[in-house]
Amino acid sequence: MGLKKMARRKFEMRLPASPRNVITTTGFTLIEVVIALAILGISLAVIFELFSGGLRLGRISEEYVKATHYASLKMEELTNQGKLQEGTEEGEFDNHYRWQTLVKKLDLLPIEEKGLDFKPPVECLQIKVNVQWKSGMKERSTGIESYKTVKRQEDEEKK
Repeated sequence: MGLKKMARRKFEMRLPASPRNVITTTGFTLIEVVIALAILGISLAVIFELFSGGLRLGRISEEYVKATHYASLKMEELTNQGKLQEGTEEGEFDNHYRWQTLVKKLDLLPIEEKGLDFKPPVECLQIKVNVQWKSGMKERSTGIESYKTVKRQEDEEKK
């Protein structure tokens, strides 16, 4: 018997079609596809929300860094001045950032007893710099604070 006859005989010897042989479970049902698409849609929505939140936080962080830099520049300008006057000042760095400074004397040695006329040779000044800006719909601000000791004005006038 030749090879062709053996192949034909094997082909003819297949089982006849029966319900068990015809109906096979290959592929996905409609409900499985719908559930998979729903899970995919929810996952993508969460990922996009996380990505946009990261971008928003990056922008806010950049604004805070810029505002802190502006505040340190203003603080350096104030501390390098020859004479500081008590009081407040306001101004703008650019159209987006505004600054406010507060300089006030601190009483470090409160002497309340009568008859004592002690005055320390230096005064301590508290310097605050606040920077405000508008970020989206919110008003944001940051500030820095420093202290500076200066000779008393009365002592300088005596010399």
